Amino acid sequence: QAIFGLKYMLLCKIMVNQAEDVAGIISSPKVGLQYKGPELDAMKAIADAHSKRSLKLFETALQNFKTELDGDPIVHRHLSALYDTLQEQNLCRLIEPFSRVEIAHIAELIE
Repeated sequence: QAIFGLKYMLLCKIMVNQAEDVAGIISSPKVGLQYKGPELDAMKAIADAHSKRSLKLFETALQNFKTELDGDPIVHRHLSALYDTLQEQNLCRLIEPFSRVEIAHIAELIE
């Protein structure tokens, strides 16, 4: 039961834009190392993709940890919402350096 609570806490950290805290929690000797496994590795990969605002890393994490992420309906539903948010952030990351953009150029930059 504790692993589910920890996984949901990490998901909450990601959802409130505190993804950088996830690695610290997972590597802490009291909590993370005790429950080390694919469930926490999946959440760490999602947090890494979110903090880098990388849709490509997010999709890779979803593929690599499909059973861990799709097997839990709560996590799966929230990751769908997170995917939409990450897609928006990815576009913002691509547009930020420019004062004016051409849609064709942005379409080329999208991975």
